[in-house]
Amino acid sequence: MVVATQEELGRPQVMTALDDLVTREASGVLDVTGSPSGAVYLDGGRIAFARASWVPGLAARLRAISPALDGLGETGDADDFDDAAVARLAVQGGYLTPAGLHGLIRSIVVDAFLVLTIPLAADSPVAAIRFTSTRTYWPETFPRLGIDLVREEAFRRAARLAEHGLAPTTAVALCDLREPSAVLTREQWAVACRIGAHASALDLAARRGAALIDTLECLGSLTRAGLCAPVRVSGHGQPPTRVSGQGRRTGRSSQPAPTQWQTTRRLPTRHTAQDYPGWTDGPGQAPSVEILRQVLNGLKKLS
Repeated sequence: MVVATQEELGRPQVMTALDDLVTREASGVLDVTGSPSGAVYLDGGRIAFARASWVPGLAARLRAISPALDGLGETGDADDFDDAAVARLAVQGGYLTPAGLHGLIRSIVVDAFLVLTIPLAADSPVAAIRFTSTRTYWPETFPRLGIDLVREEAFRRAARLAEHGLAPTTAVALCDLREPSAVLTREQWAVACRIGAHASALDLAARRGAALIDTLECLGSLTRAGLCAPVRVSGHGQPPTRVSGQGRRTGRSSQPAPTQWQTTRRLPTRHTAQDYPGWTDGPGQAPSVEILRQVLNGLKKLS
């Protein structure tokens, strides 16, 4: 069933379609075509799973948890993973508890829900929304999440991201450390080590098998600390975000990752925040804080 294919489609229409399907207690797959694209899997009006092209999937997240799971899902295309089988192997092998699996799936669902329903980037078009009614094939080991819970968490995260002014596709570059020292968490240091010449949260999350929103928040913290700055992009598109020599897509770094890292050295670049005036003007950048707040308020009225 085609829900909508109009040129005026936007992320709020995805939210409206989901609300309607939940009210009808539908079971099936809501496919969203666009950038990002993705799907939300419903079981009796509850969310059994979700995926999005901007969000590392279950197999990628599991590989980041344990090197022993490194080969999972690498025999074919990333979209062909049997996520249910991967999850079952992870729990049976003791790499993850059932509660840990639930938390991981919830994190993926919230990330996917957020990027599919909220315009985090100025250029995030929706080409079509299509729902296919079918019985669920997700096992009982996958939680069934209420849309209100997922939406509330997604809104809370989006509100925090609005303060950073970064979109998932915004490229950032490391800056010379302006202060004598900086204290980073283990997660922030791991992200900083992966930026290279420049990288976006989308690229960094994919390499590390990490939550997209957590990666964005780390970049926001690093930006506020003056350790990195958004890269201005031209009208011809974004600069490449692939950084050579960073290893496999699991994103595990050979760099030390202390819980707190106090450094008095300069991070390895020659950029400063002042090198990137007007960065919010380019494609792939985040909408302004005020615009995103208006969108969030509008979406809340729809819920």
